[in-house]
Amino acid sequence: MKKVLYTVLMIVLSISLQAQKNLKLVEKSAKEKPDWIVNNSDYTRNFFMVQANKAATIEEAQNSVMTTLMSQIASSVAVVITGELVNNTNWETVELNGKTKDEFIQTIKNNTTTKIAKMPSLQGVSLIKAEAYWEHYVDKKTKEDYYDYYILYPFSSFELDELIAAYNAQERAYVEKIETYRNSLSEKNDVDVLLNDVKDMKNLLKEFDEVDSKYGSLQNVVSLYEKTISNIYIDIIENESSKLVIQLKYDEKVMNTTALPKLRSMCARDFTIKHSGDKMVLTFNTFDCYEQDDNYVEIRFNFGNKKIFKKVKINL
Repeated sequence: MKKVLYTVLMIVLSISLQAQKNLKLVEKSAKEKPDWIVNNSDYTRNFFMVQANKAATIEEAQNSVMTTLMSQIASSVAVVITGELVNNTNWETVELNGKTKDEFIQTIKNNTTTKIAKMPSLQGVSLIKAEAYWEHYVDKKTKEDYYDYYILYPFSSFELDELIAAYNAQERAYVEKIETYRNSLSEKNDVDVLLNDVKDMKNLLKEFDEVDSKYGSLQNVVSLYEKTISNIYIDIIENESSKLVIQLKYDEKVMNTTALPKLRSMCARDFTIKHSGDKMVLTFNTFDCYEQDDNYVEIRFNFGNKKIFKKVKINL
């Protein structure tokens, strides 16, 4: 068995050495590799060192190192934020949703990293601030050429603190936004506004992982809005032989909307619908309606997936 392993190792080593022999260094950005590449262990504090291997072009290499750099910065900030959260959390009161504590913490870290990566504050990260070195190789056998690209990016504790502060400010803004939605619900009297708010809140939910307390808080507010919409009803203000005047209401509060209802009747015809202030005037002819018939008008509003319905007997 040892002989077989030794033989395999020698074959792999031989292939590797042959591949290196086929490579020709045709160009490099400096005479010697910088010390931060040769002795990279000396540059682990206040620096990020990133490399891209076998990039087809310089531009491709730069894009690759920038993507990796942004990810590393976001992850390093997330580690600090998650650590503070872990230390300040009373874990006896936390619902882990079937996860272990470590899995729960890792989910928070991943979610935090994703949010930091999207922050405008990271837009200041640029290769202009980095020291770069690259080498251009050609494979003599395949004629393939590529670039190995390295950067050393300075990142001070001050910059780390700035990003943490920006993240915390963003999180406070989220909390304030959620509370604004919650506190303003009772003041709103427009169904269109409620529907738009629900749409915006559901989009905002995508910013949070389910383990984030803001997710549960916002989900609760969405439910309050949807419950309000579901409890809107049609109130009949006037009922004449060829005219109905209606209002939408929640409890006793009049609700406005630009939407028009769908109307249906077994006998009434030629419907028209007009807004009149906070009311709607529905007119129709009743030539085909007789007292012994089922003389009703069905009024239906569709608000998203919520349907509001009322069947009104026509006064002939």
